[in-house]
Amino acid sequence: MKLTTTARHFETTPELIAFTDARMRKLKRFWDQILYVDVIMSVEKFRHMAEVKVHVNGHDFSAKEESDDMYSSIEKAVKNLEKQMKKFKGKLVINAHKHRKGVLKTETREKIIGSASVGAVAGLEVVEDVPRDIHELTVEEAIVLMEDEGGNFVLFNDKESRKLSLVYKRADGNYGLLEKF
Repeated sequence: MKLTTTARHFETTPELIAFTDARMRKLKRFWDQILYVDVIMSVEKFRHMAEVKVHVNGHDFSAKEESDDMYSSIEKAVKNLEKQMKKFKGKLVINAHKHRKGVLKTETREKIIGSASVGAVAGLEVVEDVPRDIHELTVEEAIVLMEDEGGNFVLFNDKESRKLSLVYKRADGNYGLLEKF
């Protein structure tokens, strides 16, 4: 981690630089891959302001705090950055879990194509575009739903395997199951 400090309108002390360095190293608990940190400290009359920018791999965090003491301004900025990093890391973990489970959360749409347009020179004609939900079901629930609706197949997210699946009625009277691997 590379630390860059800038002091505006005052002379910084080695103790302040050491304090700043120690507080910025605390951020490594929340994010290992911190590339560099920019700290801008400024004094205007009685206001001591600390602006901290943290650059990590793929994202930037920033905080600006002010108080009547530079040490407390830096401490407040670090607490603000810790909060931002925790929140962002939590979002990354949640998104990673969604992708790992394989649950399809995007909106799905059914396009109804006119039968007269199949094989026509002009191409396929979409008659209707209908939004559809992909239900989260077990295989048995999907078969029951298919029978209740009188259809030949049901597309669903399998509750047990967390995969996109398709249950269909075979010509021999049995049921087939297609799963995405």
